[in-house]
Amino acid sequence: SLENISLNVAVIGELGEDRATFINTFRDLCEEDEGAAPTGKTEAHKTPVAYPHPKYPKVILWDLPEIGNPGFSAKRYVEKMDVASYDFFLIIASQHFRSFHAKLAHYIKKAGKGYYFVRSKVEADLELVRQSNPSSFNEMVTLQKIREDCLQDLQAEKVRSPKIFLISSTLLSKYDFYLLEETLEKNLDLPKSHSFLLATPNSSHRILEKKKDMMLDHLWLVAVVACGIQTEAIPDISVVCNVDLLVGTMRGYCISFGLEEESLRRTAEHVVQPVEQLKALVRSPLAAAVTKGLVVELLIQAASRAPNLPKQLVPMASVGLSFAVVYSMLKTFVEDVATDAHRLLVKVFMSHKGTSEPGTSVSKVLENQGHS
Repeated sequence: SLENISLNVAVIGELGEDRATFINTFRDLCEEDEGAAPTGKTEAHKTPVAYPHPKYPKVILWDLPEIGNPGFSAKRYVEKMDVASYDFFLIIASQHFRSFHAKLAHYIKKAGKGYYFVRSKVEADLELVRQSNPSSFNEMVTLQKIREDCLQDLQAEKVRSPKIFLISSTLLSKYDFYLLEETLEKNLDLPKSHSFLLATPNSSHRILEKKKDMMLDHLWLVAVVACGIQTEAIPDISVVCNVDLLVGTMRGYCISFGLEEESLRRTAEHVVQPVEQLKALVRSPLAAAVTKGLVVELLIQAASRAPNLPKQLVPMASVGLSFAVVYSMLKTFVEDVATDAHRLLVKVFMSHKGTSEPGTSVSKVLENQGHS
């Protein structure tokens, strides 16, 4: 199960950097929420602090002790931090990358671990330039200038081909977070990259589509297991499967797409609207409503239709009707909950002018899935 894959992400920065804000945003938490990393002025800590993801507790973001203080030694720091226990490192700076950032990257690489430079608080820089040059301000030009400055800083410290990502620590749908996710997808092994994607907030249509595709890629395996372990006969149709396993899996799909009470409550607070208005957008069952009775009902519906199998899986339908029915039911369910997640995201975008993704049309997404 993807939910059971461990992923340990180390987050590093100077005192006063917004590491805590990023850690909270990634875990979809506000500062006042239980388990949130404290922001603002806090005392420096000398050991790593673990912040598990609230939905996927085996995905842990680690806030490592501050760097760059007087007498800081990157070599001693890396030796003390037990680098081997982390899957990769995010080195965060809100202004300039300095020599100690570069030295830290050198020793992390020497220890055989991946690292990525993250330039945060980008929106603050954009606003300063906008105020200074309101008539000639160009966001894309300003972002490129920030990238070039970061690149020059690190190349001056002899960092070869540094991977630099510009992010907003409070709104991950903006700037380069999607590029960071795509880079990790390429660099991490497949289970861990899937684990990172699963835990990533539903902040963009691109992320939602990636989650849906990942789930669809795994459906055949879920169907095989569900039809082979602790099965029970479904009344009125010639299907035997593990209904309890399907209930747990489908609830997991709902949770990943934010279709459960707590996530909807947070979203409602975010857009300052009654939660019932958000629920009215959701046509699929919420996680708590996925019961054995519902799953049996959906299986019966799937059995009445032609199997919804991709070409490469058609031969498996001859093995037994159960696989074809279970797969078809799961595929329809994943597509439906993904569509609902897109609808909710549109609502969020509409409540924040100027934060939607460039070039993204939710109507096209829904049309491609056969929904409206």
